[in-house]
Amino acid sequence: MLNERLSAAKKIASELHQAEDAIDEAMIRIAQLAATLPAARRDINMSAIVGQEALAKVAHALAAAGEVRQLLTDAHISLTVTQKQVGLGTRMFGAGVKPPEPSGRFDDGSNDAAGAEVMHLSLAKAS
Repeated sequence: MLNERLSAAKKIASELHQAEDAIDEAMIRIAQLAATLPAARRDINMSAIVGQEALAKVAHALAAAGEVRQLLTDAHISLTVTQKQVGLGTRMFGAGVKPPEPSGRFDDGSNDAAGAEVMHLSLAKAS
């Protein structure tokens, strides 16, 4: 039973990290496009009105991608609680440096609301 839970946790962690990497890559590419649009407009000496609607949509897409990234990091934090609920305790399933643990903890090891908010803010600042 433990091996099945560990296997499932590793698969979930792998998929989660791939999703996080994918949204980061999407954000990088959208940001590069957002930088290229006004530079190209300026390079061809066109009015600021030219392409404004497209630029606004790209900026909106970047903001939306940021919201998706936030949802994924929130899910990541929630999965740490799930991990403890299924008896796996604290384990690292993947690469990367983890943010520091929040100071407020319940006896069962789960994050309390204040601790989760601290973690949420630290992740938001890192992005």
